[in-house]
This record gives sequence, structure tokens and C-alpha cells, in this order.
Amino acid sequence: TTSDVVQELSQRVESLEEALQTALHVNAPARSASITLSDRPLAFPSPPSLRLGGSPVTRNPSITALTGPKQPYKLSPCQLGTNWYFKGIGILSERGRQWITYGSGERVFLENFDIFANPIGIIPPLSPPDQARALPAKDVMRHIVDMFFKAKTSTLFPILERSLFQDTIDRAYDEADLGKRAPAEACLWAMAALVMRTTDLQQFGLGLEIRDCFLQGTLLLWACQKMRGQCREASVTFASACRMVCDLGGHFPLSRLAILPQHSPSFDHQTRLHIRRLFWICYCFDKDVSLRTDKPPLLSSDYCDVNDSEEPPWYNQSRDMNLAKIKENAVRMLCSPRAFKYTEGELLARVRELDDELEEWRLSVDLRYRPRLSILSDLSFSLSSSMSLEDRTYLINLQLDYLFTIINIHTLVRKCGDLEENLPDDLHSVVHSSADLSIEASRSIFRILDTVVDFWKEDSVYIVSHFAPMAAMPLFMNILIHPLGNTADSDLQILSSISNITRKIPAERLPMEEIEGIREISEFVMELVRLSHSAAWKVKRGEREHDLDIIHS
Repeated sequence: TTSDVVQELSQRVESLEEALQTALHVNAPARSASITLSDRPLAFPSPPSLRLGGSPVTRNPSITALTGPKQPYKLSPCQLGTNWYFKGIGILSERGRQWITYGSGERVFLENFDIFANPIGIIPPLSPPDQARALPAKDVMRHIVDMFFKAKTSTLFPILERSLFQDTIDRAYDEADLGKRAPAEACLWAMAALVMRTTDLQQFGLGLEIRDCFLQGTLLLWACQKMRGQCREASVTFASACRMVCDLGGHFPLSRLAILPQHSPSFDHQTRLHIRRLFWICYCFDKDVSLRTDKPPLLSSDYCDVNDSEEPPWYNQSRDMNLAKIKENAVRMLCSPRAFKYTEGELLARVRELDDELEEWRLSVDLRYRPRLSILSDLSFSLSSSMSLEDRTYLINLQLDYLFTIINIHTLVRKCGDLEENLPDDLHSVVHSSADLSIEASRSIFRILDTVVDFWKEDSVYIVSHFAPMAAMPLFMNILIHPLGNTADSDLQILSSISNITRKIPAERLPMEEIEGIREISEFVMELVRLSHSAAWKVKRGEREHDLDIIHS
């Protein structure tokens, strides 16, 4: 029954909260700082537009000329996500913006960040180049390949297998058959595009025009577009990669099939393993997109073999394959069209089921890498210098991915309720408790980001842009609902830390669009801070209720 479901979820949340409180008591830092609301309102400007102007960072004009016409960076749903509700109202809808305006007493400028639609990319010139574009000398390309594998980008997107990549280089330079040489060349161009993000490759005579290529090249191109915030282009490229990896048989191990599919490609054992690893990259990132944006997955367990108990874990992946399976279940249960037909009790039951599944997975992870329920301060997430680069990368990615999943599962309880009515007491308690878990996960993400910028350096642009806008939303919504709550001041401090986080990112070698992108993300979060302060002052002036989720008759 609904009451049984509610009771079970309440007990589950209570046990998690008890564990969290115990951890807070044991590990609480000796001192804590918080932003308190002053005795008068802060003087936040309310410009008609928050669009970015020119960046003060000076770039090499010869490099800038290669990038095409300058386009403003736009925050998009691939960074923010769409799963933000209050009593069933989508926060990013027109009615949701009206609700934010009511709660804060301020005009809302969020649409100026282009949250609601993917930005349109730059249309490349259609005329052919003046002369054929040739790869640099083979020894120069080997040097560029070394630069790629030494960079943290190669661990963030582990697309290439170094032991196999020499064959790609040889085909690109020595293969007489154009049909075999072209995709190898395209793969090298795509890899060079990633290196070019932070390195001036003009010294090698390289300017880039990337064309269609096969799986590795397509994934490298997708990674480059994703790093640059080109979400529309990255979405199309990624869809092509997902189709390619299935065409190559990566979606199931051919060696274990009793009957082989017709026209199935044949590869040596090492190549098959590499293609299978590329499949897992596609599968895991596909679930990120689906859970964040409610889009149907491109790769699903109905058509892909993801439950092979004999398959070894891939510890060099930037996403965990078993956690990705939980995300697929979450998408099916909470984001599919039938999820909008659930009763409130059914929705809470699905959240409880997924939370149990998530906790079972967490406890199964090796203790060295096991994600924590909460990161209490930036100092508590220190990385041992004795850990290898791969281990540190895996630990950071796993912790962030776990917190990302908590947020996207538990924040959906805010679909429950009606704006004009109070929730029943038992449901209100469970919704609050579940929302608290997503809020604590958001705090933890900001604390981790403040710590790992020094580790990721330039590549932290992607980490911050991927996680910070999404982590800011639960904190902002909670402050807007309870602007004078016990945690409002400290949560405002956490949101405000985005300025310090983005300032610490080394920008000297970054492309201009990435500099503007990370700057806009900082301004977006600070706009949420402005609205949060305004909500508090509206309550103090007696112009709205203290808590928007409780209606006093």
C-alpha cells in the first residue's frame, strides 16, 4: 500500500540521515565559516542582460584566426539538466520562472543564459581549402601523440589504447588504399584537435578541419566538442559513435554467442577488447545524458549485453559501468513517459528502490575507491600523493559520479504535490528527507570541485562545467523555498565559492570559448545567489511566507 511504501522509504532515509549525522559529528572541522545576511539588502545590479562581453585575456591573433567567427558561449541543458521541479512544476518552464519571481521578488534573468535550448554551432565554410591539408611529418605526429597520452585529457576520455594506436599512425602514413588511410588520418586529426585545446600546434604547421572518421576519431571529435561546450554538435557526433560501436559488435561479446550475427566483423582479441571498452564509454556517457535531460537512451540493456558476469571491470574508465546500469534503471523508472503517470506513493516507491540499489552498489566498491555519502569540507577530500594518476582519476570520477546520481534520483521527489495544496504530513516528511540527500550531495560536489581544480588544471573546465550548474540547482531551490532556514547562510557560501573555483582554473592556454564558458557558469551560479538573497529579504519585509512548501490557511 502507499502507506507501507512511505513508511519503508522514511526508514531508509532515516538510516541514511543517521549515518550522515554520525559522520558529521565525528569529522566536523574545528572551525566553520558562513555567509550571514547583513542588516540591509545586498546591492546586486539587475541589468537587462547578463550576456558576456569581451574577455580581458589576450590571445595569439594567429591562433584565434583559425577558430572561425567569435560566437557567444551559451549554457545549455547538457550542463544544467531538466529534472528540477517544485510540487510538479518544472522550474525551467514559464510557470516555474513565475514561481521563482514570486519567491524572490526579483525579475528572473535565467533565460539570458540560454538554459532552455541548445546553442547553434558555427557553420563551417563549405568551400574547399586552397590546398590539400596534409599531416605533419611522422616523427612530429608521434610527438603530438606523446603529448596526448601525457595529458590528463587522455584519462578523462580514455578512448585510445596506446598499444594499438601505432597501427593507426602507420595506416595514416603508409597505407596506399585511400579507403583505409582516410579514417586513420581523420582519427589523428581528431586527436590533434584535443591536444590543440591547450597547446599551440601551429609550430608543427597544424590548422584543423576535422571530417567524418571511424569510431575512435568520432569519439575523439565528440570529446573535443564536449570540452568546448558545443553541446549540439557533440550530441550528433555521439549518436554516430553509438551506432558505430554497435556496427563493430561492441554491444555484445561475439566470442560467447552460440550463433554469430550475419556480417559481424572479425577482429583479433586485443582489438575486440578495445572496441568493447569503447562501447562502455558510449554506454556510460549515454546514461549521463539520459538521466540529466530525460532523453531516451541510445544504448539500452534490451539490445546490449551489459550483464556479463565474466567481463572484467574497466578501472581506467572515467565512468563506472555498474553505476551506469543503475542510471539506466533510474531513467526507465523516473524519466520515461509513464513516470509522469505515477501516483505520489508509486513515485516514492521507485525512488526508494533505486536508492537501495545505489547503496548496494556503493558498498560493493573496493574500499580504496568507495564513494562517501558526504564530503564535509574541501580538506576532507585530499588525494594521496602516493596514488597513481589513474587511481586518483578513478577516485575523483567515481565520487562525483555517485553524487551526480544521488542528486538526479532524489531531486525528482519534488514532482510530488500540488502548488495550491499542502502535502500530507507523512509525504511531506519523506519528500523533505529525500530532497535533503540531494542537497547534501550538491554541497559535497562543490567541496570536491574546490579541491580538484589543482589536480585537473585546464581540464577542470570540463569537470566544473559538467557538475557545477547541476549541483547548484538543489541548493538554490532549497534556499528559495526556505530562505531563512538553518542552512541557508552556509549554502549561500557554498554557492558563492564558484567564483573562487573558476578563478583557480589556469586559463593561459585555454581557447577563448572555454574561458567565456567557465566565466558564464560562474555568473549563472552568482545569479542564483542574487535571487536567493532577494528571497530572504522578501521574507524579512513580510512580503511572502517563510516556507513556500507550507500553505497557511
